[in-house]
Amino acid sequence: MGCRSGFSQESTPDYLKGTKNPKKATLLSMALPGLGQAYNGKYWKIPVIYAGLGATGYFALSNRSEYRKFRAAYQYKVFNLPGDPPNEYATLYTADQLRVQRDYYRRNMEFNYILAGVVYILNMVDAAVDAHLSAFDISDDLSLRFAPDWIPCEHEKSLAPAFAFKLTCSF
Repeated sequence: MGCRSGFSQESTPDYLKGTKNPKKATLLSMALPGLGQAYNGKYWKIPVIYAGLGATGYFALSNRSEYRKFRAAYQYKVFNLPGDPPNEYATLYTADQLRVQRDYYRRNMEFNYILAGVVYILNMVDAAVDAHLSAFDISDDLSLRFAPDWIPCEHEKSLAPAFAFKLTCSF
């Protein structure tokens, strides 16, 4: 019977019609990145989100692959493991060079994992903010004027000149 927002369907003000639920948008983006943007009708943002996730994922996997190669070569060199070298890096580089490269690719791999998490979180924040702003009026009926005005003085029974910002809007 009662509507949770406190308005019935017939008495919903015009400025609240078409508003989106921020909690729902956030949960949708959490479940599947870009779904909150689709719910908000901002379809153009979905490829941007997936480009960010794809790029960070690609670089994370690429750095992970190189990290594993340098780690295997480093372990082979430092621990004098028997058998053939695991890859060409073990024969091309010294142990110190292998360690430096291993650490470099590990740092980049971890940084890309963090960036992927940041893109994922920004996806959810964007969906929530967009849903909150869905009721924001950007019509031509809004205007802000800077105009001269008069204000009463506290201690005297007179008026003092002033400047005022006057916001005009119609609901």
